[in-house]
Amino acid sequence: MRIFLVCKDERLKLAVLMLIDNQPGLVVSGISDRLEGLAKQLETTQPDVLVIEWPLSVAAMQILMGEIQGLEYRPRVIYLSNKPEMREAVKGAGVNFFVLTNAPPDVLLIILKDLQSSLIEQGAH
Repeated sequence: MRIFLVCKDERLKLAVLMLIDNQPGLVVSGISDRLEGLAKQLETTQPDVLVIEWPLSVAAMQILMGEIQGLEYRPRVIYLSNKPEMREAVKGAGVNFFVLTNAPPDVLLIILKDLQSSLIEQGAH
């Protein structure tokens, strides 16, 4: 399963990369440290999952999700945040999964493995 990672926090980015690197069948297909041009990068790399950690306003998240939902090949979106109060707003904008950045790594890993299993069942990979 191809994963695109957008992360502002360098330590968190490294932690997520290490987590993914140790899992069979999970591959990081792209990494970005900016949001500018993200839709174009997703269009080019066609990841199955977008993991994003970026402090965004609700309006900015809605715009970003609108761009992602406009893509022909839409990745599932996992939003990482240290603000639990953002959960409902980002899910309302179209984010598939919300994970607190201070949650145990297993939380993110379970979501990724479930997504991987569902893709295998659908015959995508």
